[in-house]
Amino acid sequence: MITISIDTSQFDKSMADFPAALARAQRAALVKIGNIVENRARGAIKDPSLRPSPWAPRKKDYKHPPLLKSTSMWRGIKYKVTGPDTVVVGTPYKYAEYHQRGTKNMPARAFFPVDGHGRLMPDVMDAIVRKVQDAYSAELQKAFGNGGG
Repeated sequence: MITISIDTSQFDKSMADFPAALARAQRAALVKIGNIVENRARGAIKDPSLRPSPWAPRKKDYKHPPLLKSTSMWRGIKYKVTGPDTVVVGTPYKYAEYHQRGTKNMPARAFFPVDGHGRLMPDVMDAIVRKVQDAYSAELQKAFGNGGG
């Protein structure tokens, strides 16, 4: 008769840490999502190639680029993790919404990486998916090891 014994104590310990590992991964993923969207929105104000749509030309010739007269709105774009499954990216300046969506007297100059239906731009979504996968993979590897042996 052949007997095989398997010590599951390390696995049992890893499983006990699994909920905490998932919570850490979720938090790390939300931070990564916030960083990606914040950086993209800031970048789009300065770099036309990052904008969700081209901006209409200005009616007057101003000394400063659009949306950068004081840079307060640009600096105000921030993210905040507000719950276990929520990250909010925005700016405290109400006029940012008018620039993003436009008004009857002003064309939209969208800088947040969303389309007219509120969907993230595909390249931003791809970056988020990769970073979220990385966050979960890193935490699960910490909890369970690298799987080698």
